[in-house]
Amino acid sequence: MLQTVTIRRFIFAILLCLLVLLSSSIVKNNKKLIQTTHLHIHLKPKFLESASPAVPRCQPIKNVVFIKTHKTGSSTIANIMFRFGLRHNLNFALPNTKLYTIDFNYMSKPGEVMTLDFFYPLPDNQEYNILAHHSIYNRTFYHQVMPKNTTYISILREPFAQMVSTYEYYRFENKFVSMSPERFNASNPISSFMENPYIYTQSGTNFTYMRNKQAQDLGFMQEHLEPSKFKEYIDILDKDFDLIMILEYFDESLLILKHQLCWELKDILYIPVNQNIRKRKWPSTDEDRANHKKFSPIDYTLYNHFLSKFTNLLSIQKAEFFQELKYFRTILKEVRFNCMFGRTFTVQATKWHGVFNFTNQDCELSNMRFRQAVGLLYSRSNIPNYKNAHKLIEREGIYNI
Repeated sequence: MLQTVTIRRFIFAILLCLLVLLSSSIVKNNKKLIQTTHLHIHLKPKFLESASPAVPRCQPIKNVVFIKTHKTGSSTIANIMFRFGLRHNLNFALPNTKLYTIDFNYMSKPGEVMTLDFFYPLPDNQEYNILAHHSIYNRTFYHQVMPKNTTYISILREPFAQMVSTYEYYRFENKFVSMSPERFNASNPISSFMENPYIYTQSGTNFTYMRNKQAQDLGFMQEHLEPSKFKEYIDILDKDFDLIMILEYFDESLLILKHQLCWELKDILYIPVNQNIRKRKWPSTDEDRANHKKFSPIDYTLYNHFLSKFTNLLSIQKAEFFQELKYFRTILKEVRFNCMFGRTFTVQATKWHGVFNFTNQDCELSNMRFRQAVGLLYSRSNIPNYKNAHKLIEREGIYNI
């Protein structure tokens, strides 16, 4: 009996030793796994983490020209373009001018004949992927300098609202008061301006910041004002542009953009940038609006044409598009809330996308003002004339790249 107990105790001791050894091995392996995982996270690309797709899908389009129109929400779209390009290490078309001067955010201006000298040159055997600066659309030049498979997009806004935003953003009040101190009423500036806008406009000019500016950004010139050429140029824009977004349908526009470019949901998440925080609600009347239609008829024709085209596109979307739109807006609220506190948050996989993180760096980049983004691009491109861009970026509050 004693011998049997002794044998049992011996077997139990052996099993206990084996259990301890096995536990020790598991702990060591787990430590290695944790260390490896930590190292993997540490070595992820310094820019944004790509969202992994839930299912096999099409290839994202990486060659994009975005014609940045004035006071139309275009800075927010440009920010989306910048983030996508940085994430995928793409080449940006950058203006060959001094950083942070008055022209640093313009590829071209009205009346200029674009040449390759306007673009900062790339190394041999490379091509531009993304252009998202302010520029006047020049189809002949852009079709020569950009890859043949480039997608062209832009955005328009209801013209009266765009004009009011322009007046407020560029602070035209002082200019107009000095031009006509007896006529211009600064307490009711929009109605005062629309009573006789021609006295504040250079004679014979149909394109100014306050007049037909969106049409000018899209390449309209004086020669296109003849009825036959006007319709012809609208047809050209219809053919050249894959999508003209509408500010009044901003989220819908972005979702359609996502589908057309085969991008991820994370790519189009945004925080509004370059909004006019000084914006006031100026009084205006139906007569003001009617006068503005007479003053800027090209913008109205252009806007109404592409508004109709866009709403027709919306009307043929299936129910799932609007389900995704509702979901997109829910995630946008999460982005804005968490970015207020600089928090990383995880978006779980759905039928529209794979799981992804929206990090504090994502928040920083989404909040970049245009001047910050441009400085970051110059610094990233190692342009010799802009070797101090890193310091400027640091001063602007954006991390080093």
